[in-house]
Amino acid sequence: MRAWLLAVPLLVYLAVFLVYPMGEAVRLAFTDSVSGSFPSLASFRILADDRLFRDALVVNLLLPMVAVALEVVAGLGLALLLAERLPARRLLRAAVLLPFALPEIVFLTILRNVLTPRGYLNGAFAMVGVAPVDLLSPGTASSFVSVAFVDAWRTTPVVFLILLGALAALPAEIGQAARVDGASSWRRFWHVTLPLLRPALVAAILLRGLDALRLFAAPLVLTGVEGVPVLSTYAYHQWSDYGDDGAAAAASVVLALLCLLASAPLLRRRVTA
Repeated sequence: MRAWLLAVPLLVYLAVFLVYPMGEAVRLAFTDSVSGSFPSLASFRILADDRLFRDALVVNLLLPMVAVALEVVAGLGLALLLAERLPARRLLRAAVLLPFALPEIVFLTILRNVLTPRGYLNGAFAMVGVAPVDLLSPGTASSFVSVAFVDAWRTTPVVFLILLGALAALPAEIGQAARVDGASSWRRFWHVTLPLLRPALVAAILLRGLDALRLFAAPLVLTGVEGVPVLSTYAYHQWSDYGDDGAAAAASVVLALLCLLASAPLLRRRVTA
């Protein structure tokens, strides 16, 4: 009984700030914005007829895959490099963590000023006689790649820290034994280090993949609502520009279902463990 009393503040907090907003969003999603009837699929029919929503759904599936792939490759490479005894290793590790340490809006504003048609990157191109490139032009492959690259750059430190910790925990004797047996650096990495890192890699991919589904600030700040649409920016667009609470809530419900499906492997690993 006493344990339940200690948990009451947490339960009240969760009920007020999590359960109630989620329940209200579900109610709005299944309410007809015109007639007010409940339950209704009118908001979801609006989404199905909207090309921007379909684009946002596709991009919301593709963008996390590209961004997480970049993060894993960059995070693994940096972890392997900075696990070695290099000069100024602590300073280099701090430099890797800097994008994640900065407030997100500050980091994105800096990158937007770099990538815009009149930004610093095109200024550097002009100095060497290269024509300017509009990397953030809405609806283009370059804007998709730019958003994926910027998001990966900011969140690679998360993957880097997970893999660096896993590398530090690997038993040194295994690598030394492989070295004594004459295995090359590549063979030690491929046949010894990478298999031992597999649990940490899977955890990093699952955690970052789930988090990347909720991408919001990067596409909105860099390209606007329709430049590289995702479900969260689409819901924001419906709410702020059209005042359609039902469509915004319906898009949010679709995004929540995607996150729930993506979390299934994490829950299965937890149960298995």
